[in-house]
Amino acid sequence: MFVAANFENLTGRDPYVFYNHNGERKFVARFKYGTGGKADFLRFLVKNFTPAEYFGKIAQGLPPLKVLEEKGYVSPTIKRMLKQHGLPQTQEGFKIMIDRQIARRAA
Repeated sequence: MFVAANFENLTGRDPYVFYNHNGERKFVARFKYGTGGKADFLRFLVKNFTPAEYFGKIAQGLPPLKVLEEKGYVSPTIKRMLKQHGLPQTQEGFKIMIDRQIARRAA
C-alpha cells in the first residue's frame, strides 16, 4: 500500500501529484479544477493501492480516476449527487443514477 511512510513520497504543486521513490519521480494524477477532490483521491489511493499495483494499471493506459474507480472510488461531487437522489454513494449507485437519466431522456 501507499502506507503512511510512502505517503510522504507523494509530492507536487497543484495541479500535479508525483510519487518519488529511489530517486525516480512518477506521475500520479493531475487535478484540473483546483483541489476539490484531491485529498479524497489521495486518501483512497493510499488506503487501497500499492505503488506497483497503481503504476501497473497506469502503464496499461488507464487514466488515474479509472484506476481508482475499479476499486470503488466515487468522487466527492458524485457522492453529493447520489445523496441528493437518495442513492447509495457507491459505483453501483452511480450506475443506477445514469441508467435513470438515460431512461428519462429516452421517454
